[in-house]
Amino acid sequence: MIVWALFDSGNGCYKRSADEIDDIEIYSIGLDIENKNNHFINLNLANYSRLFGDNTLFDTLDELPHPDLIIASPPCESWSVASAMKNGNACWKREDVSDSLFDPQTPLSRFTVRNYTDYDGTQFKQDKSLIKRINGELCAFNTVEIIKKYNPKYYIIENPAHGRLWEYVDKILGFKIPFDNFTYYNNYDYPISKPTKFKSNVNLNLQSENIPNDVIFNSGFSRDYNERSNIPKKLVDEIFSKILKMEEV
Repeated sequence: MIVWALFDSGNGCYKRSADEIDDIEIYSIGLDIENKNNHFINLNLANYSRLFGDNTLFDTLDELPHPDLIIASPPCESWSVASAMKNGNACWKREDVSDSLFDPQTPLSRFTVRNYTDYDGTQFKQDKSLIKRINGELCAFNTVEIIKKYNPKYYIIENPAHGRLWEYVDKILGFKIPFDNFTYYNNYDYPISKPTKFKSNVNLNLQSENIPNDVIFNSGFSRDYNERSNIPKKLVDEIFSKILKMEEV
């Protein structure tokens, strides 16, 4: 089975498991923000240069064996509740209509671009938040475009369960993913629960028992970016195992 693992360029969580499975040939793709690893194909998945006639992104992917599975973990910073501020988060705003006489007939979008004055008196910086938002949008857009272009038999997108990515993919990009595949990381021998979805075109039936954390994510857990982005090995092992079993049917 050929696997393309998008954004698997940090600690290589998908490659770590795949390398132990004879039936998987994996291609990890992305950029390592910490410049600590070299196990992957160095490719900017936020690339938009094709707007100007530079097709490096797809030209590079075209050279790889066609994927049976695309599994992707796009950056979550711009979608996360971890950067929560008034009426949304540091990258996105949801307009407040609580003082309106009537509720709006159509629910308001969660994706209003913030004014620079929104950052007054907050710990967030307008310039950094803008860059994170644009990077997040491009990564989400390219992930969906890659899945649509190469049309693998299976695809999986991983991100925090309660982040805004899912509504963006569904409502803004119009890409409908049938199965949520919700889980908690500490169901797979991990110190934090970290509710997460592995949304996919197949049902993975992941473990989802709500177990208390061993440590508090924001205090007792690593501040290392790659470490905080880790996916439990047992969880990845189970996902690959289930996909391979589907291949046998």
